[in-house]
Amino acid sequence: MLTGMTEFAPTDTASQYAALDLEHLNDAQRDAVTHPHGPLLVIAGPGSGKTRVITHRIAWLIEQGIPPWRILAVTFTNRAAREMRSRLEALIGAEDSDKVWLGTFHRICVRMLRSHGQEIGVPRNFVIFDSDDQMQVVRGALKELQVDPKQYAPRALLSRISRAKSEGDSLDDFASSTGSYFDEIAARVWERYAAAFKQASALDFDDLLLKTLEMFELDHVRGIYEERFDHVLVDEFQDTSTIQYQLARAWSAGSGNLTVVGDPDQSIYSWRSADIRNLKYFANDHHDAAEVQLNNNYRSTQQILDAANAVIDRAADRIKRRLVTDNNDGPLPRLHEAYSESDEAEYITGHIEQGLRDGSLRYGEAAVLYRTNAQSRAIEESLVQHGIPYRLVGATRFYDRREVRDLLAYLRLVRNPADAVAFARVANVPTRGVGAKTIETLTEWAATHARSPFQAAAAAAGLDNDALGGYLTPPAISKRAAGSLREFVSLIEDAQLQAAKEPLSDALRAILVKTRYREWLVRQADSETEAESRWENVQELITVTENYSEIAPGAALDAFLEDVALVADVDDLPDGPPDAVTLITLHQAKGLEFPVVFMVGMEEYLLPHQLSMDDPAQLQEERRLCYVGMTRAMRELHLLHAFRRAFQGRTGHNPPSRFLADIPDDLLQRFQRQQAQVGADVRPARNRTVRWDEFDSFEPEPVEAPMVGLKEGDEVSHEIFGHGVVLSLRAIGRDAEVTVRFADTGVKRLLASMANLTRA
Repeated sequence: MLTGMTEFAPTDTASQYAALDLEHLNDAQRDAVTHPHGPLLVIAGPGSGKTRVITHRIAWLIEQGIPPWRILAVTFTNRAAREMRSRLEALIGAEDSDKVWLGTFHRICVRMLRSHGQEIGVPRNFVIFDSDDQMQVVRGALKELQVDPKQYAPRALLSRISRAKSEGDSLDDFASSTGSYFDEIAARVWERYAAAFKQASALDFDDLLLKTLEMFELDHVRGIYEERFDHVLVDEFQDTSTIQYQLARAWSAGSGNLTVVGDPDQSIYSWRSADIRNLKYFANDHHDAAEVQLNNNYRSTQQILDAANAVIDRAADRIKRRLVTDNNDGPLPRLHEAYSESDEAEYITGHIEQGLRDGSLRYGEAAVLYRTNAQSRAIEESLVQHGIPYRLVGATRFYDRREVRDLLAYLRLVRNPADAVAFARVANVPTRGVGAKTIETLTEWAATHARSPFQAAAAAAGLDNDALGGYLTPPAISKRAAGSLREFVSLIEDAQLQAAKEPLSDALRAILVKTRYREWLVRQADSETEAESRWENVQELITVTENYSEIAPGAALDAFLEDVALVADVDDLPDGPPDAVTLITLHQAKGLEFPVVFMVGMEEYLLPHQLSMDDPAQLQEERRLCYVGMTRAMRELHLLHAFRRAFQGRTGHNPPSRFLADIPDDLLQRFQRQQAQVGADVRPARNRTVRWDEFDSFEPEPVEAPMVGLKEGDEVSHEIFGHGVVLSLRAIGRDAEVTVRFADTGVKRLLASMANLTRA
């Protein structure tokens, strides 16, 4: 029900569009689309048409006279932005669709910082360091500090720094309030991390948000954008962080017209600093906000929705609402207890092959969803054995492949010679006699004399008198290394000139030719097949750069590097479904849909995950994650768990997931396995389905716990949770449970085989 409506007052701009067809929208969708001025909260359940609502609302606002360039629409992935832009083009045409400010939070922030960032000290030509670059900087800081990375994991330190940034802490604030030695190390790393970024004119993803928010503290900058935007729309609002919500408020402060679309039942990214409380904060900050609920589902059958509703209805502090659909034609979700992970995989391949034989299923219509990437192994093996094609989402991304990152580093160095991370990566790639010792010498000289490693290389090669300032002594390196660096520096300088005048693809081809990169790939590869595969990736990168041929040389390189840096994992997923089974984690599947879904590993310690067991809030998020997975299915949903599972070096019995016990018997079709399937491992026949409550008295096999090398009182480090102290250890089958009190995240119970704890 829509409340809080105010009379709409159109601008003087006359509408140039034909009347927008709203007849195909349901009543709730139409209310959301045609809401006039003022704040609006749209609670959009899965498959309820939220993208349709957002795009139609933008088109309707333009029809009412709002200029398209005065509308800002923000979403979370490039994939979602592309879909939204495509639908807008169909509604209002490409010319005006392109005028709408539409993109991810980070892309919108980049656009604003390019325009006004210099006013807070952000150079217009800043570069964006991705997660791999950030890790390299952290490792360099640890080396400079002479801190053992095995004791203080770089990823844990980077996570701590990122979390502090997301909470709005400055380096000075964080350094003055450190509560543990781990935080003290993190503060010292952060100091060097910030210095490295400043020297390279670089920002990380957190900086993009924080610097934009800082920029909006300037009255005249804030005034420019308050006058610019008449309406701001934010998609997936339940996934916004505190900083992102502050940005949305800042962008809409001038007009007060803020539309947020989200679903508290699909909030699953707290580990990315998403704050589900933002939905409550929005209501508190906008007392006059209207609210619309979209509960009509256009994706799944009612049978699937009833089972999903049963799971999410048990969520704590949830406002009860029920997804409904007119589609009542479908089978009940099928629950299958497999004997092992191999049996689980055989069930999937058997069902897919049966569907192919009877014509009810194509490869591209099926998806396998799991909680952790490691679960894909058994499924991949079974698919390969049966000759079933598949695509693995979340494997090494195209832009993370070694040869692609090499060439991106070359282009980044062409764009910004002060990029120390890019320099370190390619100074000796392909090998040219510039060893690790030489690079270390150049890096140390650069740090001592406030120069970049590239300038140090030019000075050592006798090519850059300016770097010496007329009085500095060049770095001391061998004549051979100096000669190699002379060629390398000239290569980069020549590429700079070429990229400023010619198409980007030509500049990249020239780098490949001059470095003889293909010949080097052949020498490095273990086989001809590997070499050819890696060269195909290089050719694909050239193809990507050709897409920037219509952009002026020079600007094309900026646009390309910016786009690459802002690509997310799910953006690698092709827009059209290939004829292959999709293997994907539950988190990555958010926003996608598949006719047939197999959810595997529906067991305690997997879903819900073991790391959530001691945290009620995390358990609730695991419940929402299960709900998200179930609602990806359009016509068939298969829920699988295994009686025994070999996982990450151990074999054990996990009880069925508590979420399965929440689904009434009449909403499930229980698959009774009669005999071992062909190709699966030998096992005793089991003719019953094991229920979660049968495991209340389950006791692990009396096997001696592994030697974990830890004892009570030991200080340890965890990749995610940081620094902690071991409170106790307990044998669990062939594994051990380690209870640790972490300085920042409290007490956690972890399995030794999976936690990867290191002694601090």
